[in-house]
Amino acid sequence: MDLKYVQCPYCLKPFEEGDDVVVCPECGTPAHRACWKQNGHCLYENKHASGFVWQIPYSKEREEAEQKAREEEAARKRAQTFGAGQGGRDTRPDGLPFDNEYGNYASYTTGDHGEMKPTMRVIGPDEMLGDFRVREYGDLIQKNKNKYIPKFFIMDRTKRNFVGNFAAFIAPTLWSAYRRMYGLAIVLVILQFLVPLIALDSVVEYYSEGVSLARQYVLTDAADQEAAEEAMAALMEKMPQPPVALQINHYIIMAIHLLMGMFANTIYKRRCEQLLTKAKTIENADERALFLKRRGGTSVIAAVLFAAILYTLLNLIVSIGMQRGYGQQEVAEATTKAAEATTKAVKNAQEVLIALWRK
Repeated sequence: MDLKYVQCPYCLKPFEEGDDVVVCPECGTPAHRACWKQNGHCLYENKHASGFVWQIPYSKEREEAEQKAREEEAARKRAQTFGAGQGGRDTRPDGLPFDNEYGNYASYTTGDHGEMKPTMRVIGPDEMLGDFRVREYGDLIQKNKNKYIPKFFIMDRTKRNFVGNFAAFIAPTLWSAYRRMYGLAIVLVILQFLVPLIALDSVVEYYSEGVSLARQYVLTDAADQEAAEEAMAALMEKMPQPPVALQINHYIIMAIHLLMGMFANTIYKRRCEQLLTKAKTIENADERALFLKRRGGTSVIAAVLFAAILYTLLNLIVSIGMQRGYGQQEVAEATTKAAEATTKAVKNAQEVLIALWRK
């Protein structure tokens, strides 16, 4: 029985560790042995017949001590679960540190009555993330490390294989190239254009028919808006169904965007682990730092290059279709327009890169 902050009913002095204490066999009331002998009976002897059972009385000091003990135990469990120490710490939402170099991530602790209390884990540079320290990931990731490292922590602690990545969902190929995962970027380009290139004849025929119908609409001499709409409706009825290759490619592209949005961070984390493992084999510290700097970080040039590749392939397919749908003179004009469209596309790609940079 824990009698801390409990008084002896006879002398009213608090029990201390090491005191010789006896307990009434009838009601369980504790007392100093000397006090019991001096009085010769239980202080609550007259209540025994009514079934009285002694209980620990309320004590503000005891309540505060128990609350402190619960908080210390919760902190100990958080430290075991989330790796506090090594430069990391827990803070409450009212003291959120947004300027931490390696980022923060949300976690929860259990309150006194089972409620979940939010905390914010501040990640320290010497904490272990898998087999490597946080500072090593930071040296490799470089730009936006305070955004990626918390995501890696969540994946590592919760054993989840996916944490959303909006930039990779919007522009998976450009994001991969920007993060220097060139092999992945090449694979994504191949996946997006493999089916249309295999079935190039059917795809070109579809686009050439569309171009031909568009040309007919442009040459239509419509008297008013209603006549123009009727001409457009008549031409749309003649428009062929998209070939199976384009339909398949549509679903492939959708799958790429969805899967990259879900698993891009997992792929990037594993890529970082591979590079960090390789870096550990480099004994010279300067050479190791140079390796991480060159192989890690970001590359705007690579993202622009892959954007140009994507638009070049797209314009190639469209221009072939236009060549079949127009004559030679129209092709020359269309080529000029295609060049203008490419310039505009590169400009749009730059806007995407700016968004990626901010991500």
